[in-house]
Amino acid sequence: MHVSRILGALAVLAAMTGWSSSPALAGGKTVVELFTSQGCNSCPPADKLLGRLTQNPNVIPLTLAVDYWDYLGWKDTLALHGHTLRQRNYAKVRGDMNVYTPQAIVNGVKYAVGSDEREISAALRNHPANEREIPLTVKRDGDNIVVDVGASEGKATVWLVTVKNKVDVQIARGENKGETISYFNVVRSWRNLGAYSGSPIKTSVPVAELTKDGADSVVVFVQNGAENSPGAIRNAEIVALR
Repeated sequence: MHVSRILGALAVLAAMTGWSSSPALAGGKTVVELFTSQGCNSCPPADKLLGRLTQNPNVIPLTLAVDYWDYLGWKDTLALHGHTLRQRNYAKVRGDMNVYTPQAIVNGVKYAVGSDEREISAALRNHPANEREIPLTVKRDGDNIVVDVGASEGKATVWLVTVKNKVDVQIARGENKGETISYFNVVRSWRNLGAYSGSPIKTSVPVAELTKDGADSVVVFVQNGAENSPGAIRNAEIVALR
């Protein structure tokens, strides 16, 4: 459902083509953030698309459920208000205040209707690779996840998010009443690992802290800007917790 609903209807009818396998940054993985809602009747096609995208090893797709459609009669069981704020901050940085569901953000800079495979594929292919990749290594070492960010240039934020690989939700009210929808790589928590200004950063987080919310994997990415001004994602990795 777009704010205008008309674009939401167009999203469902968008032509479907093959995914690009090219990462947006040479050597790095592309992050695709899908802003979606259980209360949005245009979102299920986008949720399915994101599920298919999990099969691409060059891409890290993430489901970011928002809460601004909860008033329509169904409270999204996966929504975090921080996702709503993050989507608005992206729009503020772009200067267009274009916030809707389903909306996909590719590597922090390109946006597309979340159910339009052709548009998202184009964003994957055409993302300008003029941002130097920041070295990033994420690995499990015993009972800890170790994050190592190498020396580079620029100012960025190092984010760690926990995800559940798949969540099936039976929706009892609202626009998707009676549907059971599968959500993939569902973000359950965020952790700011610190501001990056070019110098190496190395830190570790106990796995026990990351699995408290039932998470299956952890994603770490280095993104230009701060929390209220997100920019280009300069590198990303995903590591299984289980």
